[in-house]
Amino acid sequence: MVESTQDQYQFANRFLRFISYLLLGVIIAQFFSCLSAYLFIGDSQAAGMLAHILIQHLSYYLLGCTFITLSLANVLIKRGQHGLRAIRIPALLLILVTAASSFLLIPRMDYLRETALLDGMPVALSPFASYFVILNGLTFALVITQIICSGLMAWRLSKPRST
Repeated sequence: MVESTQDQYQFANRFLRFISYLLLGVIIAQFFSCLSAYLFIGDSQAAGMLAHILIQHLSYYLLGCTFITLSLANVLIKRGQHGLRAIRIPALLLILVTAASSFLLIPRMDYLRETALLDGMPVALSPFASYFVILNGLTFALVITQIICSGLMAWRLSKPRST
């Protein structure tokens, strides 16, 4: 009797696909909510603070879901689902990018913002303004990279596989 591995792991594949679509939706919603904070709040420093708080709070969810996706994909790869190797690199990159933006760059920008406020000026007028702009640009680039990585994961999981 021949068993097909496609039917055996059908629920796990659907669960991976669901989590990857959910990750993509959350990251796109995070991007648009951060963008709307900059568009609707007149004070750019307050808008940046709100956007960075949002990025930091959603990063725990993103890291957890990406870790679950990567772990389940690795288990399925060991059981013969070799098509899932295509999501390893985007998942690892998503973990690294999310951790770098949430735990390295944003706390550094918060420190620069607080230091400038202690001196009695906004960060845009402080001596650290150019450094802050560079960090803010890097954070924006990392959020775009998050969108690309999660989109790549969702796209690769949605492709039909040949048996």
